[in-house]
Amino acid sequence: MTDTIQGFYKAAFETARKKSHGVIFLRDGKIQGGDSTFLYVGAYSQSGVTVTGHLRGIRHSSDHSRMSVFGIEPFDVTFDGVAKDGYVAIEGYARETPGLPMKALLTRVED
Repeated sequence: MTDTIQGFYKAAFETARKKSHGVIFLRDGKIQGGDSTFLYVGAYSQSGVTVTGHLRGIRHSSDHSRMSVFGIEPFDVTFDGVAKDGYVAIEGYARETPGLPMKALLTRVED
């Protein structure tokens, strides 16, 4: 049996354009989180070590000098990945920039 991935994570996101960091909370199939510029909301599912989902990034900051890793806003990301030993490694694409893949590593923070 695989452990649930529910919990609080620090997140590192990367595309060919930019890197960024934030926090993510996963619980009961819901994603909530953000960074100093964007809120993240979405949903995920887990089957064994496989994780799939989607999230939307919405600007909350009035500082428009900071852009998302996709260079656009808002953004809608579909992703899949693997969860193991307190980490979730995902890859995905924003619907708005399908040729720009994103990688992210979520690292569990003690609850």
